[in-house]
Amino acid sequence: MPPKKDTAPKVKASAAKVVQDKTFGMKNKKGSSAKKQIAQLTSQAASAKTPEQKRKDAEKAQREKEKEASEQAKRETAELFKPVQVQKVPFGVDPKTVLCQFFKQGHCEKGKKCKFSHDLAVERKGEKKNLYQDTREGEKEAEEEARKKDDMADWDEAKLRQVVTSKHGNPKTTPDK
Repeated sequence: MPPKKDTAPKVKASAAKVVQDKTFGMKNKKGSSAKKQIAQLTSQAASAKTPEQKRKDAEKAQREKEKEASEQAKRETAELFKPVQVQKVPFGVDPKTVLCQFFKQGHCEKGKKCKFSHDLAVERKGEKKNLYQDTREGEKEAEEEARKKDDMADWDEAKLRQVVTSKHGNPKTTPDK
């Protein structure tokens, strides 16, 4: 029967040799105790580092901590000193009808050259009428309600004659049959 493949994690050559020497003859044995002992020996070999390796790992961990601290400091300063967003106006809107954000905060440095309004009353002004929207809808609804309220039972003689003539034509021009 061929020997089993090495399922142990890869470790350095010298550490692997020590583990191989200690586990000689144990790999083909059945039972969990032998497997546990092999696993324990390989983990010991993996964690056993030279002082130089330990120093390098410590330096690497220190550099990572410093890098994280500097990134955190950058994020904090960016949060403290983040600039106000650029003020945008939708297409077709006059910027002088929009109050300047910077002026509102007291930081507008453009003065008269600013394309936005520095008049605080502008914010309270009414919205411009939309020329492309039909505003007669309210009038139509009111007219329909008046028509619904106007019932035939409430009509007088003159109103009744007016409706009849409008429906059947003018009696003077219509020939009698």
